[in-house]
Amino acid sequence: MTPRIAILSMDADYYLMLSHVLLAAGYSTVLADGSEAALALIAEKKIEVLLIDCQPASSILSDLSDRLKASGHSTDVLVVALVAEGVPYIDILKAEVDESFIRPMKPEWLLSYLHGRLKGGTDVAAGRPAPSGPDDLRLDAGARRALANDKPVGLSPIEFRILSTLMSTPGRVFGRAELIEAVWPKANFVDPRTVDVHVARLRRSLHDALGREVIRTVRGEGYAVDMKE
Repeated sequence: MTPRIAILSMDADYYLMLSHVLLAAGYSTVLADGSEAALALIAEKKIEVLLIDCQPASSILSDLSDRLKASGHSTDVLVVALVAEGVPYIDILKAEVDESFIRPMKPEWLLSYLHGRLKGGTDVAAGRPAPSGPDDLRLDAGARRALANDKPVGLSPIEFRILSTLMSTPGRVFGRAELIEAVWPKANFVDPRTVDVHVARLRRSLHDALGREVIRTVRGEGYAVDMKE
């Protein structure tokens, strides 16, 4: 079945251009001309991906994020922010999207990401054995989920990829630059502080699930996963 991608944009030219690129790559597209339309597509399970055209002074991303949280929708739809110059990156972090691309960007960066997520191509965990780590924590690489004492832990795709990288070599300290290289799309600018934000969320989720600290911070160097004592 051809993956269907919704483009949330108020710019007809940008929608037509991006739709042409996606159609040429074998995807099906639909225009969402507002948060209401996007929410309907998600609720009705009619799309696999939602691309959001993020412009300065626009509240469309925060509005959609707030309404998704309020609706309580449980969804597997990937939410990707296409961020124009002038949009504060903190706004993207607050929205907790699955991925973001800073524009201008090369179309192949987006296509590579979509191919990896939708067709099992280039995700950090795809095609690899589940990394081993603490006895009470393991990864199901095929389902892209973490299990704490065999119970699923709610993680975002970015958090899952960070944990997968850390668990690839338990005890080893991974620097922020290494994590950016392993987790985020190539050539996509990521502020090192963004890594800290995602690791903090990941640490809280694991602590809630296991009742102990799993990720160790090494000041000035990076992060490591500790083995269970």
